[in-house]
Amino acid sequence: MYNVTKVNPIVTGSEYLALPRAPETWLVEPLIPVGGACLLYGDAKVGKSFAAIQLALAIEQGTEWLGFPVRTRGKVVYVQLDTPRSLWATRLAAIRASGEAVDSLSLADRETLDTFPFDILNPSHHDLLTVAIREIAPIAVILDTIRESHSGDENDSTIMRNVVSSLVGATQPAALIVVAHSRKQVGDQHQDLIADNRGSNYIVGRMDAICRFTRKTLHYTGRAIEEGTIRLHREDNGLWTPESDETDHHIELVLADSSLTTQRARAQELAIRTGRSEEAARSLLRRSVLGRGVKS
Repeated sequence: MYNVTKVNPIVTGSEYLALPRAPETWLVEPLIPVGGACLLYGDAKVGKSFAAIQLALAIEQGTEWLGFPVRTRGKVVYVQLDTPRSLWATRLAAIRASGEAVDSLSLADRETLDTFPFDILNPSHHDLLTVAIREIAPIAVILDTIRESHSGDENDSTIMRNVVSSLVGATQPAALIVVAHSRKQVGDQHQDLIADNRGSNYIVGRMDAICRFTRKTLHYTGRAIEEGTIRLHREDNGLWTPESDETDHHIELVLADSSLTTQRARAQELAIRTGRSEEAARSLLRRSVLGRGVKS
């Protein structure tokens, strides 16, 4: 029976807006909200972990990630469960040698956790991760990969709901960023950002943002952004950079055209100039405005 002496958890609109919340909405705008969840996935060996390391560095340094501006800067914990330490350390050393500040990252792997195989559904493993993360108080936790974080059936939606809930419980109030494998190899084309991820679709439905990597592209979508694509290039150190093309020039022309008075008109014009869909053009315009420091 409900305890009538407790404060009613249902509040008015004015009371709700007065409740405590983070002063900034976005961790990475407009992909990952503060305390939100993001899925990074792609084919095996496509470079997902390098993209995740770049995301961790961008959040710690307060810069940008593949063109998306970081709005909230802070500590990141990277939990690597998929790659042996010998290989992972070699990758990190190469990234550091190229000038990236990896020394400040907080890292854990299968050996430091000393719980092989790690299973977030095991209460003692859950508690171990929870205590370790709370000592550092990061604003984001990257888990690489989600398949190696549990012993359950990845195709069972109930199990995956419990896995994600347990991961959120162990990492909150930090944002949770999970790395995963795609369902099948489709080269440089993506068929469906929802269906391509391996395992239960519960995972993608629970995420605030979904990013799929191929060898040359990042396909993305989210609760606050339309689906879009960024063409990418891999550097010698394994990290990604957006490819430069004529798109930026066309964006500048469209934004400078005073006859285009609405966002839809600008998106339609950019779509004609670049051969993209209107939805993709709208996404490009929004990212460009965000990159100039103007918040939506």
